[in-house]
Parts: sequence; structure tokens; C-alpha cells
Amino acid sequence: MIRKIKTFLRLSPQLKLMTLQALVFSVYTGLAFAFFKRYVRFGKISVPVDSNSPSPDPESKVKDTRADNIARAIQISSQYIPWKNVCRHQAYQAKLLCNFYKIPYQVFIGFKKDEDKKEIQAHAWTVAEGRIITGFCNPGEYTIQSIYSNE
Repeated sequence: MIRKIKTFLRLSPQLKLMTLQALVFSVYTGLAFAFFKRYVRFGKISVPVDSNSPSPDPESKVKDTRADNIARAIQISSQYIPWKNVCRHQAYQAKLLCNFYKIPYQVFIGFKKDEDKKEIQAHAWTVAEGRIITGFCNPGEYTIQSIYSNE
């Protein structure tokens, strides 16, 4: 426990704040998805990004952006909560944090068929500032069903 506190104290002030916000949002998200699913909204349904448009160069981005800190804060908070924090919960937390910090985001909902288990798997991931910040996956494996954004 002492080690966890020391680790938290070594974080940057912005990351500490975002981690605490992510913890609060994880409680909110857990309750919302458990009892009020019909009221949970990811944002406006948007159109897919044109595949012919140039994608942002990840090397040109500055490290430790707000989106990177949101991703780290959600990962840190997920380790310390006693309930499941699955991909859709993390995507919703990222949506809330991106809205709070006025960062454009897109939440993708996709499906793929697992040939071994003979079942369809659903997954949600969030993209902000040109990279995936929650639900790390290979998006090419999924058939995208919906895209939500705040733009």
C-alpha cells in the first residue's frame, strides 16, 4: 500500500488529477452501465474517417499530451477498482475526460467473429489526438458498427 502511494505521489500534477477524475468517472460509469444502460450515450454518431485522407504521423506528436495522460489515468485507475472496467466502460470514461478537457475524440464500436469459440465478440475503443487511448486493439480485425464523436 505504501508503494502505491509513493508511486502516485511521483506522478505529474496533471496526471494525479486525471487519475482521481478517472476513479470518480469509473464509479459513475459502473453505476450507469449497471442500472441505467438506456441513458448512457457516447456522443453523436459520426461518419467514418476517410481512409484516403492522410493519417497523423505518430512520431510528430509530442509525448505526454493530454490524451496520453487520459489513457494512463484510465489504466492506473483500472488497476485499483474492485469491479470490472471493461472496454465500453473505459471508452465512456475517456469520453467524459475528453469532453471535460475539450479534446476531440471518436469512440468506435466493432465486432469480429472468433472462429475458435464460434461466437461474435464486441469491442469498444477510443481514439483521441490521432491514437488509440482505450481498448487497445488492431482495428483492422473488427467490423465497425458505430462511431461516436464530440465533433
